[in-house]
Amino acid sequence: MPPRGWEDAVERVCRRHGAGSLGSDPLQFPRRFRRADDREIAAFFAASLSYGNARAVCSSLERVFAWTGPQPARFVREFEPEREASALGGFRHRWSSGADLVRLAVMLRGILDQHGTVEALFGRGVVRGSGGRVDLAASIGRFRRAALAYDEAPPAAEDGSRPGPRYFFPDPRTSAAKRTTMFLRWVVRPDDGLDLGLWDCLQPRDLVAPLDTHMFLIARRLRLTRRKTPAWKAALDLTRGLRRLDPEDPVKYDFALSRLGIVEGCPRHRRSEPCELCGLLGRRHSKPAMP
Repeated sequence: MPPRGWEDAVERVCRRHGAGSLGSDPLQFPRRFRRADDREIAAFFAASLSYGNARAVCSSLERVFAWTGPQPARFVREFEPEREASALGGFRHRWSSGADLVRLAVMLRGILDQHGTVEALFGRGVVRGSGGRVDLAASIGRFRRAALAYDEAPPAAEDGSRPGPRYFFPDPRTSAAKRTTMFLRWVVRPDDGLDLGLWDCLQPRDLVAPLDTHMFLIARRLRLTRRKTPAWKAALDLTRGLRRLDPEDPVKYDFALSRLGIVEGCPRHRRSEPCELCGLLGRRHSKPAMP
C-alpha cells in the first residue's frame, strides 16, 4: 500500500512545478511555435531525443531547431536530404547521429505527404478493447510499425552496432516506451501552459504515464509498483496509482513529479534535500522498500 498522505504530497509537488518550471524540460521547444502543425512536428523531434541528461537533451534540441528553422512542419514537408544533411555536420546526441535525424525527417515527410499529420497515422491504428477502452501498447505498436515503413534507407544502412532511427520509435513489448508516452502526453492533454492539446484521437484518460529511471524510483518509493524493472507493466502500475488522484487525467502529474529528479535531484542524489515523498517514508535516500 502507498504511504499515508501520498496523495497530498503529490498534489503539493504538482502545485510547485507548473509552467514556471518549463525551462527544465524539452517541452519548451514545441511551445516556441504557434501553428499546430509546427508544434506537432517539433514535439516529435523533441520527444525523440529526450533521453539522457536533461541539460544535454535541451542543448541537442537547440541545434535541431536551428536546423529546422521557424517552421518545422514546412521544413519536413519540403525536406531534401541532399540539401539539408550537411547542415547538421557532426551532430550527435549520445548514440543518435545526424544521419539518424535525416532519416527521421524523411520518415516524417512521408507521413505528412500521405496522412497530413502524425495524428492521422496514429489514429488509424488505435486499438480499443472491451468497453471501448484504448489498448495503448497495441496502439503504439501499430503506429511504430506503420511509421518505420516510411524509412527509405536500405537495410544495409544499419551496421548492427547502434539502433539508428528505430530508437525513435520504442516498442512497448520491450520497454516502457517513455518517449512515445511522453509525446502522447504533450499532444493529447489540453493546453494548460505545459501540454499542447493538439490531438483528438485519444483522451487524457487513455494515456499511460511516461516512465524513466527517475519516475520508476518514485513509483517504487510510493509503493505503486512492485516490479524490479522500468518496463511497460511498471508504467501501467504507476498510471493506475495516479488514476486514484484523477481518473480522467492521471498523467497530469507526470511533469511535476519528474521535476523531483530533474530540478530537485531527488531521489537520485544523496546530497539533495529530501522531498515530500522521502519524508513520507521517514528516510532520506535509502533504497525503496518492497511493500
